[in-house]
Amino acid sequence: MEVAKGQWVGYETVFYHEKTGKYGLDINEVIDYSNLEIDPEGLAAYLDFGYAVFGHTPVKYVKFLLPYQSLNLIDGRLQVYNTEDTTLKLIGKTSREDDVLNQIKTSLNQWADGFSENILIPTSGGFDSRLMNVLIEDKSRIHAYTYGTSFNQGQSRESVYAGLLSERLGTQWSRIPLGKFNGYIPQWYEQFGPAVGASGTYHMEFYQKIKEKENYEKLHLLSGIIGDAWAGAVHVPQIQSANEYRTLGYTHGMSANAKLACNTDYLSLVEPIFDRQKEHLADPDFRIITAMRTKMMLLQYLISVPTQMGFPGYSPFVEEDIALAMLNLPKDRKENRAWQRDFFRKNNLLFEEEKHSHTYQNSLNYYALLHEKLEPLDVEVLKECINPEYLHWINGKIQSIGRKERLFQTLMHTPKVKGVLKLLGAKNDLLEAYFAYITIMPIEILLKKRNTHA
Repeated sequence: MEVAKGQWVGYETVFYHEKTGKYGLDINEVIDYSNLEIDPEGLAAYLDFGYAVFGHTPVKYVKFLLPYQSLNLIDGRLQVYNTEDTTLKLIGKTSREDDVLNQIKTSLNQWADGFSENILIPTSGGFDSRLMNVLIEDKSRIHAYTYGTSFNQGQSRESVYAGLLSERLGTQWSRIPLGKFNGYIPQWYEQFGPAVGASGTYHMEFYQKIKEKENYEKLHLLSGIIGDAWAGAVHVPQIQSANEYRTLGYTHGMSANAKLACNTDYLSLVEPIFDRQKEHLADPDFRIITAMRTKMMLLQYLISVPTQMGFPGYSPFVEEDIALAMLNLPKDRKENRAWQRDFFRKNNLLFEEEKHSHTYQNSLNYYALLHEKLEPLDVEVLKECINPEYLHWINGKIQSIGRKERLFQTLMHTPKVKGVLKLLGAKNDLLEAYFAYITIMPIEILLKKRNTHA
């Protein structure tokens, strides 16, 4: 009997325990803490990607369903079957942009008609959230919120564009100041366990402040999650071997270094998946789908965090028919997202072609490091599975940010100067250590929880 199935793009991941037979959407309910063992390959892959991948987690026997897999209960035991990847049949059927826009609009407004409360749209100023704001018919229900990523958060491109959008559409909008989010790491673990590095805690601060601003009223969240991938903004290079599969993880450096951490080879987890997909990976559209499937373990926090905090979330872009309709638009219209640019231009909302003062600076993580003191990683606890030298290096970097480091960070967070420094081979060791820290901390919490159950 089939008890669960992988969603086409991996949204709402199903976890299961091969030995106990437990399964569900919450990894913490599936983990048997009193008999917990670390899976060395699963851990290494998690560290390198920053989230669990290839159907494995850092915990032995705890796995998750991939999009084309089904979970069956047979004679009291769980069995996993690979099924046909039906998405393959939908690639390459040319669609029309008017039809796609109408499809998205219909889906959004049918969703909005299903409840009476107002609509919360996290509005970055980018194309995806911009489209959500435009296509919702009843603008009076929109409560748009934005956070800036620069030191002067009001000067951030996100804040400037979101403010302009709200002004022209006549919607309610506020900017939320951020900077103290690392304290949410324990709360992050409660929700995601050891499946996802704590790289989205800033959203916990964001939605907590929105809750307070909204006097704890219920709103329904509308997210533009992964819309950019289908619209034409994401290009994934060719993947010729299992070794190159990490490109599909789209990690942007927000992970640890498995080689330095544990030097465990996890190629055995990648190869069966690559072998199944290698012919299809020649298709650039399938590579985009595979990249989103791979990263969905992390990306779904954009909806699950606000949902957990009292704002039930929805995105049209995790629906297969809408995603594939966008992906199947003519290639020349997807180039540089021309189809969306034309739509926004027509609606007097293409801010990119106007003159506005803003910065592309992205210094939110560094800002938080300056304003919060992080507890060092517990080397005694972690040394059973992670190299102590690597842990000491991380702790050394994040514990002391001296004058020289502050000057370097100021330069590295100045957009044009940063590009020059990178060309000269400069590396941002502080942020590298920070990303390793937030990836490893859930493993520390995992081991400590196991130790209290022992």
